[in-house]
Amino acid sequence: MRLIVLIPAVLIAASACAPATSTAAPSATTRASATPTGSAPTARLDGLAARPVGAKGVVARRWYTLADGLSRDDARISITIPHVDAAPGQPRARLRLTGRTVDLAPAGPSDWVGVLPLDGATVGEQTVEFIVRLRDGTDTVIDAPTFVLSAPEYVVWTLDFEGDAAGDAEMANTAAIADALRLPMTVMWNPRVWTTTQVSTARADAMLAWTRGRVAKGDEVALHVHMWTDFVRAAGLVPRTAPNWAGRSDGYDVPLTAYSEAETRTLVDYSLRLMAEHGLPKPSSFRGGGLFANAANLRAVAALGFTADCSATPAGPFGRLQLPWTLAADAQPYYPARDDANAAGDLPLLEAPTIAGNTYGQTTTSIGAIAQADLRMIAPPGQPQAQKRALTVVSHPGTIDATERAAIEALFRAFDPYRYDRDAGPLRFVTLAQLAKAYAR
Repeated sequence: MRLIVLIPAVLIAASACAPATSTAAPSATTRASATPTGSAPTARLDGLAARPVGAKGVVARRWYTLADGLSRDDARISITIPHVDAAPGQPRARLRLTGRTVDLAPAGPSDWVGVLPLDGATVGEQTVEFIVRLRDGTDTVIDAPTFVLSAPEYVVWTLDFEGDAAGDAEMANTAAIADALRLPMTVMWNPRVWTTTQVSTARADAMLAWTRGRVAKGDEVALHVHMWTDFVRAAGLVPRTAPNWAGRSDGYDVPLTAYSEAETRTLVDYSLRLMAEHGLPKPSSFRGGGLFANAANLRAVAALGFTADCSATPAGPFGRLQLPWTLAADAQPYYPARDDANAAGDLPLLEAPTIAGNTYGQTTTSIGAIAQADLRMIAPPGQPQAQKRALTVVSHPGTIDATERAAIEALFRAFDPYRYDRDAGPLRFVTLAQLAKAYAR
């Protein structure tokens, strides 16, 4: 069951003027009350005569996540203390777990607001104690609402252009999914469309215009390469047609692992030059065709300034070839070793394994198994996550017809009970570049 918390409007309006954090409760002081002219001043101790009745404390969200390299959230809080001037009681809020205490600022006749840092708090349900001081010098808790603190979970939706033609209808379906469900995309551009006669100039221009439009909306542009023979030849290398995973002769199904580190650098550098010439921003994320890459390939990619790769995937066959990966089905992001892409090391390139499924050819019926497998890799609804988790999904803008669109929508709607932007859980949809920031060392 989802807990819906109503937030007083004053919380938003006045939180910007919340006072600086205090780590200890202020001591009682004496203040003079206003008196008529000619009367002798009287003094009274700070503090309320009695514990206020009916006070209601509010935490702005039910869900908060531990700070990462991408974002940091502090808890915005407020309390309504009706029918009493609470100022002498010095209203404060304290995070019970850490003892961190902040003073609250007045935001109206009965309302007090503040921002409570979550530094040092651990995963689990948290309690915020709203405190006032009484005239006898003691503090009393007048309300104690709770919230959940979790490690963040992430879903990355990557979309591979394959280097062939993508139609307007399929690209429109792709954009419609992202816009309707509020999903950022990592659009993995393939520059082969500019090196072949198999894709018309008009079609390549339409695909480029669509990609630029997505970048303008905040989506990421990344790089995806297949070893098409015309693309490899245009880069100045001798193309190969073997080994291959599908028995083709055009190089599309030749793995990147068939090319050396120096050749990989040539191919990727050529791709970056083509993208710059056509007005696309320099990408920081990469994926090899067919999910093939090895340590030599990744060294070349990292040397050219990329910060994230998602070529990795769980171990197994791919067509006629064996994938170069030995990873588990739920493998999580890591920094690879320079001489072993499957082992953790010090290569400055985050490897984000594609573990959450490929939507190509899926229907609303078949996608159910993928959705259930994905959900088993994150915390159950309503439960906090102990450690960061990331799921990377792959689709293709050139194949998303009405059937696949419905399947993708069903997959992503399965995450609704977990979404952070709906205050339902700790799960965020992010781009691959954002994921690299979240896991930054």
